[in-house]
Amino acid sequence: MSSSALQRFVQSINGRASGKAKDSDTLFEQIEESSVPSLNFYFMLGMATAIAAFGLLSNSAPAIIGAMIVAPLMSPIVGFSFGAIMGANKLTLQSLASIVTGVVFVISLAFVCTQVIGLRVVGSEILARTAPSTLDLLVALCSGAAAAFAHARVGIANSIAGVAIAVALVPPLSVVGVGLALGHDAVSAQAIALSDINHQGNGYTMAGGAFLLFFTNFLGIVAAAILVFGLQGYGHWRKPFLVSVVLLASSFFVVDRLDRRLEIIFVEDMVKRLYVEAVKGIEDPGSENHFILQVRGERVDGHLDVSVVMLGVRSRLDDVESAAETFRSLLSEQLGEQVTLRLKIIPIDIQQHEALPAQD
Repeated sequence: MSSSALQRFVQSINGRASGKAKDSDTLFEQIEESSVPSLNFYFMLGMATAIAAFGLLSNSAPAIIGAMIVAPLMSPIVGFSFGAIMGANKLTLQSLASIVTGVVFVISLAFVCTQVIGLRVVGSEILARTAPSTLDLLVALCSGAAAAFAHARVGIANSIAGVAIAVALVPPLSVVGVGLALGHDAVSAQAIALSDINHQGNGYTMAGGAFLLFFTNFLGIVAAAILVFGLQGYGHWRKPFLVSVVLLASSFFVVDRLDRRLEIIFVEDMVKRLYVEAVKGIEDPGSENHFILQVRGERVDGHLDVSVVMLGVRSRLDDVESAAETFRSLLSEQLGEQVTLRLKIIPIDIQQHEALPAQD
């Protein structure tokens, strides 16, 4: 790439050559207006929370997606980022006030909705927002960059709705309220008390995991938005220095837990893949009548502990102990460390029947 082409590319990023970037005053007014803690803000946030809470309790993904679109919480987060890089203390504090009061409002309303409805069953949509990983942080970083770029550019504001769907803000906060309301009374979709299921904890544990997801999204959005605003020529790097230091310090409390969860995701994935490969390598067709129902992993005092719940055909459970040790050794070899495998097999009987059409 020639030097002139490279220069045009850099200019197109900060908008000086293309003329498509908004000037600072216009963007400031637009972001300030959307970041004010007004009646409009709280009404839309309340409706989004109600939709999310009812969607979570009914395990309805479409309702939760709708709540993401309606929720206005992304605007003050972008406003906080823009105020930080511009050194606009009033906008920064105003946006922060909207964020903090909005978070309290969402959690409180979701708590009330859960108490009023009275449902206690925890579905997959709730559980999906209780164990964030580094992948969620990457989504938040990309979403923050997209949000900042879309706010600063003329003609692509419609992308904001897509960004709101990509990164979850109101749903995890709603899960916090739902979890606090459920407490120790949370019941799984399999009609088992959540506290009786390994590694699931209870409603309070769910609330903590969901808030970690929200905080992860907040950090990712702010960090990426500050960077993208800066690359487009807004503000000066010295002005958001303090904010960057605070974000960096906060990330140390988050990234370690996210990395541990990502490790567990890889372990759970490997368990399922290795089991499929093991089944394919066995000539006995009866081995295909065992199915993995649930895989859970965690580190206890630095040691990897993997729990597997399986459904197994009752007549094929003669040599479970030997098979479990073989699989544990294979898993340890693949991971390069010793693993404790806790295997639970639920015996089942498979009955097959073929209904044929009547002969004429």
